Amino acid sequence: MTMAAWDYIFLQKDYSEAECPGVTEEKLKKMRHEFEYWYPMDLRVSAKDLIRNHLTMSLYNHAAIWKESNLEQRMTRNYFCNGYLNLNNEKMSKSTGNFLSMKQSIMKYGCDATRFALADAGDLLDDANFDDKVANAAILKLFTLEEWIIKYCPKDGIDWSAPIDVNELGWDAIVDNELNRIVKMTNQAYAEMKYRNVLIHAFSELNELKESYRIAAGGNFNPKTMFRICETLITLLNPIIPLFCQY
Repeated sequence: MTMAAWDYIFLQKDYSEAECPGVTEEKLKKMRHEFEYWYPMDLRVSAKDLIRNHLTMSLYNHAAIWKESNLEQRMTRNYFCNGYLNLNNEKMSKSTGNFLSMKQSIMKYGCDATRFALADAGDLLDDANFDDKVANAAILKLFTLEEWIIKYCPKDGIDWSAPIDVNELGWDAIVDNELNRIVKMTNQAYAEMKYRNVLIHAFSELNELKESYRIAAGGNFNPKTMFRICETLITLLNPIIPLFCQY
């Protein structure tokens, strides 16, 4: 792998058999294809202690290789840095015994409750805190949500072609408007990788909305509206708790 071989892969320069002895153009063409498929990277994620070395050198390396051309097309699109991970508000360390592996957490709480607690743990440069209480509470919250879906969402689906009920002009319109707002805020939170905000909007606010609507509508709630709330909630939360949502 001579400099000419790397120039062929990274800088789209012409192949020269004399400058690339022992390596056919066909092999280098496959490598170039792999590189061009993955570049530019959409996102580079790392911890805050690597800002001054790995992440800074990543910028330098890209600038050095593509300093003459295509730098804007090759530079990583986004960088995301996170803090350290605490367990129950204390530093996670094997030496102190305050330690929980991913496998242990899944065995103890299940996959979705673990993912729920991780999403709630914190975002950006703040140190994240995995809390046992949040994971335990998530199990109960998801069980309660499942019971609500079974009770209030029609098992046979919805006849969307049915005539519009008079109720849809009142509380149902308010709910639709709130659903649109929550979808917008949740999408923004996902785009910014603020997963705690995702839970606030897609879980907490939507749960409050469904209960407010149920109370306001009394026993005369619109099944279409209940179905919309349920569909929106499980769609928005699918990246966080996929097993529950797909079930």
